[in-house]
Amino acid sequence: MPLARAALLTPHRVPPWVGASAWLPHGRGQHSALRSLVGALHLRHHQQAAPGGAAPHWVSGHTWLCAVDYDTGQRVLFGHQDAPHASLAEAVVASCSIPGWYEPTVIGGRRYVDGGVRSPTSLGVLSGTDVQEVFVLAPMASTEPDHPLQPHLRMERRLRQVITLAVLRQAKALCAEGKRVTVITPGPRDLAAMGINLMDPRRREAVLELSLRTSADALGRLGGAISRAA
Repeated sequence: MPLARAALLTPHRVPPWVGASAWLPHGRGQHSALRSLVGALHLRHHQQAAPGGAAPHWVSGHTWLCAVDYDTGQRVLFGHQDAPHASLAEAVVASCSIPGWYEPTVIGGRRYVDGGVRSPTSLGVLSGTDVQEVFVLAPMASTEPDHPLQPHLRMERRLRQVITLAVLRQAKALCAEGKRVTVITPGPRDLAAMGINLMDPRRREAVLELSLRTSADALGRLGGAISRAA
């Protein structure tokens, strides 16, 4: 296992939780539907904007999709000028390939998995950039936790606390650079709708509908300027 070996030999470059992902069972899921959907939407959008032209290699503007090289444990920002060549669909699939659930995405002969393996939000990549307004959607964190009685949910909430502290620490570092950072996380109603298994497809529609309302409410409480921007 190259990643496990890299974590042992270069712990200063590969955090232990990244190396631990190498020991998860090999995911068997495939993002065939997601790949097709992103490719079709990308092509349709471009054809509407430039009829008769071929779809561009990438999207316009600054779009970075975070993944992790599954052999080295290093973060890769697809869409960044220093990233390996990849189509938009390939990059999206790579960024969604959760170890243990989905098989790694192979791009240019290398394997990539979800960037959340290294960081739940990858906020740190914005440090030193000219981005001044940052909105963070962090479903794995919770700045307004609930207090369930079930033991398995209590354990899950403790993990959320760890992730929340990491997200807030990164947000604070960006604020110290003069950036304006707004963090949106699930509240008690969202957590109840999501349940403990974030990969449960049966909850997908209910979670989406509720999150649209609770996110709008959260932004509204932050003030008129942000509400108008949203």
